[in-house]
Amino acid sequence: MIVLVAVLKIANLVPESVNEAAAQWFKFVAKNWTFALLFGIGIAYTDLGQVIDAISITYVLIVFAVVAGAAFGAGLVGKLVGFYPIESAITAGLCMANMGGTGDVAVLSAAKRMQLMPFAQISSRLGGALILLISSIVVPLFFT
Repeated sequence: MIVLVAVLKIANLVPESVNEAAAQWFKFVAKNWTFALLFGIGIAYTDLGQVIDAISITYVLIVFAVVAGAAFGAGLVGKLVGFYPIESAITAGLCMANMGGTGDVAVLSAAKRMQLMPFAQISSRLGGALILLISSIVVPLFFT
């Protein structure tokens, strides 16, 4: 659906009234439902017992290295191709390394950049799938 909408938008087939309505609906949802969404999903889907059991110094260091590397690399590549490095680091780096749509909302609301949600969604879906594909090929080569 994301690709279809992008093609329609690029081909200028979507009426301006629909673009404006979609933009206003997004602003309304982002402003009024972000806190409720983060709170509700945090309570409903987070098993704090599992989180506490999983925390170790090794785990924290690995998570920090992956997130920092993704953000730094995305910001650097974004700057090299002419994008704003902070927005590149947020959308391509941090939103690729989070927990999907809910993570996108958390990252973008913390960065006060909710207007980047369409780019974050693309990064989460395509970037996350690409990382899983690459890691499923590379990890067995080094760790079997």
